[in-house]
Amino acid sequence: MDSHTLLNELATLVAMPSHKDPRPVLQYVAQRLPFLPWQWQPVAPEEGLYNLYALVPGTFLVINTHVDTVPPLGMEEPWRLRVVDGLAYGRGVVDTKGLLAALIVALEAFYQKTGRVPASVALTVDEEQTSARGSTALAPRLRGREVLVLEPSQGQVCLQQAGALEFRLTARGEPVHAAVFSRGVNPVRVLMDLWPEMEARLGLPVNVLQFQGGWEHYVTPPNAHVLAEVLLPAGRTWREAEASLLDLFATPPWRHRINYERVDAEDPLDLGGRHAAIWLARAYERVLGTAPPQGTMPSWTDAAAFVRAGVPSVVFGFGDLAVAHTPREAIAVDDLTRMAQVLYSLFSILTQ
Repeated sequence: MDSHTLLNELATLVAMPSHKDPRPVLQYVAQRLPFLPWQWQPVAPEEGLYNLYALVPGTFLVINTHVDTVPPLGMEEPWRLRVVDGLAYGRGVVDTKGLLAALIVALEAFYQKTGRVPASVALTVDEEQTSARGSTALAPRLRGREVLVLEPSQGQVCLQQAGALEFRLTARGEPVHAAVFSRGVNPVRVLMDLWPEMEARLGLPVNVLQFQGGWEHYVTPPNAHVLAEVLLPAGRTWREAEASLLDLFATPPWRHRINYERVDAEDPLDLGGRHAAIWLARAYERVLGTAPPQGTMPSWTDAAAFVRAGVPSVVFGFGDLAVAHTPREAIAVDDLTRMAQVLYSLFSILTQ
């Protein structure tokens, strides 16, 4: 499981764009690992969306990752793997094709050496969309097992996943000629002034996902719109956060100026995959000589759909989530190697 083998595997995966149609990646994996009992699950056939999974008899652990990615989003040469100063660049390398490459190489190496497959595998689609239809469809078929969800967690073993409240605000203004803007109400300024008030009320930072406001004409606009999100740590609920915001919006000067619409909401989750976490920690320590860090996954993952269906899960993977989806998406070659080594060690533990 040398870095050259891993990079070749990753280059093959990156060269298959999967932001629109993930089937080529799934077909490749099915052919690449023919010793697994693969099954196809239609998710949205009219859109070309299928899950691919292999439930190996006698196994308790399922290793999952998604194969869809975000679009290029300004990334240069997104479908060509480039290695610069120990970093491999390409769309999806950290989220999550690098982790998939490590899984393929580790599983093949273990099977070639032992003739055994100690874990089931489930590859999902539609994770990068808001609907998460892939994991939602697959989850009932995984009951009675635990799932290791491969996502870039910077090597942290995550038995918790942050909650989130996503919402849209519309601020109403009073248009006036821009030269005398102080005589009207600029809705862009309304939202700017509102932001620290929201964060103070919640005691949490609020992120701007989208913002629309202003005209090309020399006049203040009648409306401004923002899509926002607040991440919720353990012990907080989205209903409590929403109630705090609505209470704020009902007070002057925001009353009659702010319209609130909830877009999505989920409470923090205890993922519950404690058997998987114990095995994973042992594998990590065997490879790296120290216990793995524990953490909370800040982003939504397929683990949420599994847990809602009663399937305990844990999230883990090397790589920095901060660069996922960006034009500079990359994964360290050392992280690729460590990921494959930890998975191979995990397979060894599962067969003991």
